[in-house]
Amino acid sequence: MAEINIPIGTEKIVEYIVKEEDTAINVGSGEVNVLATPRMLALMEEVSYKSVEEYLNEGDVSVGTQMNITHLKASAVGEKITIKSVLIKQEDRKLVFDVEVNDKDSLVGKGECSRFIVNKSRFEEKAYSTINKK
Repeated sequence: MAEINIPIGTEKIVEYIVKEEDTAINVGSGEVNVLATPRMLALMEEVSYKSVEEYLNEGDVSVGTQMNITHLKASAVGEKITIKSVLIKQEDRKLVFDVEVNDKDSLVGKGECSRFIVNKSRFEEKAYSTINKK
């Protein structure tokens, strides 16, 4: 795998409107009609991987390996939130991001996201060969 150097500080900011399908009721993580924590986490991961994809070699992708987040405030359906990801560290193929979600007034969630750069076809081949051995 060719060496990849992604500039520290690489960031991406995405605005998003909370939808009905994003709620805890619809995701299955609770009984309230507000942004579900697993959905917030998925948005953080999505913005993180998209922030660095242009720097990856052809055939490479980044996969999530660790998330440590805190969900601080509820977000209602129809509310606009902003998801931000900033690359804070790269150790060979391991990437670490600061992530946060804000609404118009305050911090909704924050944390750290780790991703690992892999060759997509080899990664999928390994995953499926493990399944097929069972």
